[in-house]
Order: sequence, then structure tokens, then C-alpha cells
Amino acid sequence: MATKKDARKELLKFIDTKAFDVILKTSPDKYKEKDRENFEEIRRKTENEKEKFHNDYKTAEEVKKNFLQNVHSKPAQKLDKDIERLGLPALPQLKNDFQKLCDELGI
Repeated sequence: MATKKDARKELLKFIDTKAFDVILKTSPDKYKEKDRENFEEIRRKTENEKEKFHNDYKTAEEVKKNFLQNVHSKPAQKLDKDIERLGLPALPQLKNDFQKLCDELGI
């Protein structure tokens, strides 16, 4: 079983590589006009969210709790729809794999 610190790193790595970094590495040039504005807003919110996960959530349990809260929160659902419409990965799409990783790590 992974140590608590390693488990937190594993969860953050999962979220970064499957969601946050995919969005942050996408070029705004891929989108036209209104979609580009929408993408820029999504990108800004994603940067803030990634920073929050890395800086504010100190334990694997906090990362898990906040990931699951984001998946179920009403405000995030509108953003997730926009993210999916632009062909990018949204957290709800990752929920099952994230939960499986948590189970494997004993969180």
C-alpha cells in the first residue's frame, strides 16, 4: 500500500494528466470566436482549480473529497458541459477511474 504522501501524489498525477494538463496544453487556436472565448474562460478556471488541488489539499483524503465534490457540484456541472462540448475531458468523465485508483491506494 502506498504511503499517504505517495497516495496524494498519485491522485494529483491522475487528475493532472487526465484532465487539467490536457486542457492547459490545448491551444486556443483550435477554437474560433465564441468557442475560443469560452475555452479561455475554461482554461483560466482550470489553472485556478489545479492550483487549489496542489496547494490547498494537503492529504490524499482531501484531494479525493474535493474531486468528488467537484463532480457533483451544481456550478461545476455547467462548466463540465462546456468542457465536454469543446471536446475536452471533464472530471465527471474520470470519476469511475478516479474512484478505482482511490480504492487501489486504500483511500
